[in-house]
Amino acid sequence: MATVINDTEHVEVEAVLDSRWLMQPAAFSALTGWTLKPEGMCREDVCAPIYHRDQVISADGLIDLQHAAPVVGLSAVVDPERRVAALAASAPIRAQEMISLAAPEFTLANLSGDPVSLHDFDRRKVLLLAWSSW
Repeated sequence: MATVINDTEHVEVEAVLDSRWLMQPAAFSALTGWTLKPEGMCREDVCAPIYHRDQVISADGLIDLQHAAPVVGLSAVVDPERRVAALAASAPIRAQEMISLAAPEFTLANLSGDPVSLHDFDRRKVLLLAWSSW
């Protein structure tokens, strides 16, 4: 098993880890919402064509996470040795989000341990404080 971390969660997936990070199409779909179809990677009625299919799809039908991520607008960083990968929106998408000043939706626990979501403060100003020991 390997761990993939994305913007909303971390997921344990079966992956073949050698020089490539290969995973079942169903696992990629569950993780990203994009499904492999003959016309490319599709989500609902939108499809992104796969130009270098041999890089994205292995001979046995597995999806290469590092090559498939850019097809669907994601950036991927993998560490096969530690069996962990991270997915995030690509730089152009993040730049557009910064221009719009719209914060991404997230939920965190408050000091009492109760979940609090950003949308709980809809239409009110919010000050977020972040701290790290490093």
